[in-house]
This record gives sequence, C-alpha cells and structure tokens, in this order.
Amino acid sequence: MGFVEFHNAKDSYIWDKFLEGNTSAFEVLYERNISLLANYGKRLSRDQEMVKDAIQDVFVDLWRNRSNLGRTDSIKNYLLKALRRNLVKKLVAAKNTYAKNHSAESLLDVFESSHDFTLMTLEFESEKVRQVNELLAGLPARQKEAIYLRFYNGLNFKEIAGIMGISQQSAYNMVFRAMETLREKVLSAAVIIVLMAILGLV
Repeated sequence: MGFVEFHNAKDSYIWDKFLEGNTSAFEVLYERNISLLANYGKRLSRDQEMVKDAIQDVFVDLWRNRSNLGRTDSIKNYLLKALRRNLVKKLVAAKNTYAKNHSAESLLDVFESSHDFTLMTLEFESEKVRQVNELLAGLPARQKEAIYLRFYNGLNFKEIAGIMGISQQSAYNMVFRAMETLREKVLSAAVIIVLMAILGLV
C-alpha cells in the first residue's frame, strides 16, 4: 500500500504498518499529526526553533525505536506526551538561569494563549473576542494547557493526565477550576456565548 492509499486508512492500521517499517505509513503518521504537535508545542515554549527541533526529535526517535514499540490506543496521545517530554529535556538542557533554579516541570509554565484561542469569524464583535482572549490569558499556565487539551483536542481526563504527568483527579480539578474562574469573571451574555463557542461547548 502506497502513501495515497494510506490516507483513508484507520490510525490503528497505519500504526501497525509503521511498526513493520512501512515508510508510507510513517509519512502519513507525520502528515496527520504535525499540525497537532506544532500547535501544542508553541504553547509549551516561546522558543519556536526549540519546538521544531523537539518535534523532529519525536519523529526521528519514533522511526528509530519502532521495533521496540507496541500497539497504542491513541497515536495522538502518544505523540503529545512524547513532545512534552522532549521539550522538558530541551528546556533543562538549555543551561540558562531559569533552568538552574527551577524544576523541570515549572519550565512549562509559560503555556500561552495564541491566535488559535481566538474565534476569528464575523459572527462575533472583535471587542467580545478580545474580552474572551483576556479571560483565557489570565488563567494559570497549567489550567490553560488542560483546557487546550480538553476542548481543542477532545481528550478525556485520563488522556490529559497521561500527557501532563498528573493524576486523573488533578486533570479534572484543573479544568473544573478554570471553568469556574471563567464563569465568575464573565458578566456579559455575549461574551459567554463567544467563550462557549471557542471551547466547543455550543
């Protein structure tokens, strides 16, 4: 089966073929997940070159270690977790002042809102969108990351916990606290509608 034929195949089939060393399956794995990893990575680190390197490392390691890998229930989750782990290593290895005085996990506390957190459509007034961006930007970094994984990638709490290296209850608590904070701050009905649309709740 060639590259084009794999485009219509299920993830589980493509993963199995990749484990067998099929380069076309590997290419499709890359094509299907590169945007997901890029969007997640740019929120974990402001250093976009580092993010690009980390993503490349993830796929290089994936190919090199394929003979030692087993089946996975979710390729997406596997790759997100691998990218997060790789970025932590790179941030620690950066040898800057921050890395020397903080824990590895705290290095990811720069999780940012970006234009992807903005719903750029003509349905909403720009002022309402600006207000929503401010609300999301005001959340703690870890809560923003959990919100992103939950509502933008459709992951459940168990999957979020696995990626972020926390308990399932902690993942639930982060999302719950974030939503409570947002509800407390939102006074305008119009802003609530925009917020719910951005988070995929309507």
